[in-house]
Order: sequence, then C-alpha cells, then structure tokens
Amino acid sequence: MTDTFVSNPSFFKLDATLKRIRNYWQKTFDAHKKDITVDQWLLIENLYKHKKITHNELARVTSKDITTVSRIIELLVKKELVIREGSTHDRRKVFLQLTTKGSDKYKDVRPLVLEMRKTGWAGLTENDYAELTRILDVIYNNIP
Repeated sequence: MTDTFVSNPSFFKLDATLKRIRNYWQKTFDAHKKDITVDQWLLIENLYKHKKITHNELARVTSKDITTVSRIIELLVKKELVIREGSTHDRRKVFLQLTTKGSDKYKDVRPLVLEMRKTGWAGLTENDYAELTRILDVIYNNIP
C-alpha cells in the first residue's frame, strides 16, 4: 500500500457523496409530501422486510445505534406507522412491526425510492454496484 493510497481523501468524497444522497432523498420526500425522513424510511423499509424484529436487531441490520433507533421508532409509533408488541416468552423483549398504515406508507414511498436509486446509479452497471458493495464491505470489516 502506497502513501498516496493512504493519504488520498477518498473517504471525504464518500462522506460528501452520502450527505448529497441524503439531502437529495429528503428534498424529494418533502417535494412529494411523503411526511417521512430518510432515517424513518430506512427503518420502515427494514421493518417491512423483516416483519417482526426487536429494537436491537433493527439497530444491527440498519447499522444505527440503539438510541437513534429508539428515538425514530417513538416518532413512527406516534405517526401510527409502527406498533410495539411484548414477547409472550420473555417480558423483557419487545418486537416492532409495521401497522397497516405503516405498510401502506412503505408501498406509497417505495416507487419514489426506486426512482431515486435509479437516478443515483444512472450510467453504472450491475458489476459496478457489486464491486462497490464488495469494496465497502471490505473497508467496513477492516475497521475494529
């Protein structure tokens, strides 16, 4: 590994790109009056995918800290998009799942998300996506 590689500001470019994507997504959500934030969408999408999941599991699959997940879930509960359900086997465990209104929100927002993803990936191939994912996974797994 060369000094040029190590001192290259690629990580700053990655950070700037992520900020730009989040800003674009939020402006698009707002312009389409979706009444949702990017972080709320991330949790809704994962709750739709996993159906019934604990706070800790949701934090793990979204790479968010538990405090952030709990704060966002509280807002989604107030919006009646998510419900909490205690475990019948372990009173300490609480499961999260989308309400019918939450599933409807997912189905309403998903086509817009797919369009935004297409915009971001314009000009790139499936192989580009696979290679970027591979590289990001290596970097992620290299960090203790």
